[in-house]
Amino acid sequence: MNIGDKLKELRKELKINQKELGNLLNVTQQVISHYECTGNIDAAKLAVIANRYNIDIRYFFNEQPMSYYKTATLHANSAQGPDIPAGWHELLEDISDLDFDKIRFIETVIRALLKEFSS
Repeated sequence: MNIGDKLKELRKELKINQKELGNLLNVTQQVISHYECTGNIDAAKLAVIANRYNIDIRYFFNEQPMSYYKTATLHANSAQGPDIPAGWHELLEDISDLDFDKIRFIETVIRALLKEFSS
């Protein structure tokens, strides 16, 4: 399966049409059709799609089923770092830019949510 086929499969799985995907990438529906037919798409555009739909970008280059990439984790740069769920890098970067008090508040909220949902 080539990149174009994978792009089409992803779009069908997400139940979005070519125009909607084109809007995300700031291109026309015809360009999305071209990407799907040829597989000729810039890796930066694949990264935008992967980030928006929380799919590991490796989905476009490997043969595992899409479900593998929806639940896959990406490893932190450090060998001893924690596993980071796919699509969370931007969120963690945004949080790390906040001051200490705001980060502590977010941590409190997340812990309360974890307690609520793990019951």
